[in-house]
Amino acid sequence: MQLLQQTLANWQQWKPTRSVISAQPVVLRELTGGRTNRSFLVGSGEVKAVVRINAPNSVSLGIDRQRERLILERLAPTDAVPKVLFYADNVLVTTFHEGRLWTDEDSRSGRQIALLNRLLLRIQAVEVSQLPRRNYVAYCQAYIDQLDSAFATKGLQQTILTAAAAIDAADWPGVICHHDLVAENILVTEGGLIVLDWEYAAVGHPALDALRFHRTDRPFSCVNSELDRESLKQLTILLRGMDDLWSLLQTQSRGAVYE
Repeated sequence: MQLLQQTLANWQQWKPTRSVISAQPVVLRELTGGRTNRSFLVGSGEVKAVVRINAPNSVSLGIDRQRERLILERLAPTDAVPKVLFYADNVLVTTFHEGRLWTDEDSRSGRQIALLNRLLLRIQAVEVSQLPRRNYVAYCQAYIDQLDSAFATKGLQQTILTAAAAIDAADWPGVICHHDLVAENILVTEGGLIVLDWEYAAVGHPALDALRFHRTDRPFSCVNSELDRESLKQLTILLRGMDDLWSLLQTQSRGAVYE
């Protein structure tokens, strides 16, 4: 892949890590599990990094790479995210962290849940005043506008947009929101929890990450404010709706590729 090789050839432009990179990194293996991009583990001596080749349909999926980079850099002091070593329009290089993905056993552990809740609070405490609060109606409408008639379900669309409008109209403090906080994006390391894959992150609702992760319609200890039952209902509809729209658009895109 030409872009991957170009990124490796530009290794001297990467930001310094704790260990010095003294030679061009080489590809160790492709990392599996991602649903949007292609990622590769690369190494040079003791230094390992992850090179992510961004999906060509990033914009249609609502991904803003500059916003992702800004959020990652603002979160770097929390030690909750990989450090950005290099970025360009279609590529991102970050530090590699040894660890394992979050498991069902972690979800049953009160200690691990407490660590995750504290981590979310630490993330939400970081301000990014230059970014606007996400408009969920506009975000969902951008997905809907791309769907062909074969994939468009008007009843579903209206339900999602109604919930999004209710959330947009509500009074809540915008915080850094990952928007895709699933077990596959939480790395358990010796030094603590690391949250991966921030491409859908934005300034969003403070309850959405906890709601997605815990998958239950109730308030959570990591949410700074209490939610009324109706707001929680609308958030749940919005969250599931965004997932449905993403899946429909990806299915449509794959169909276009194979035709």
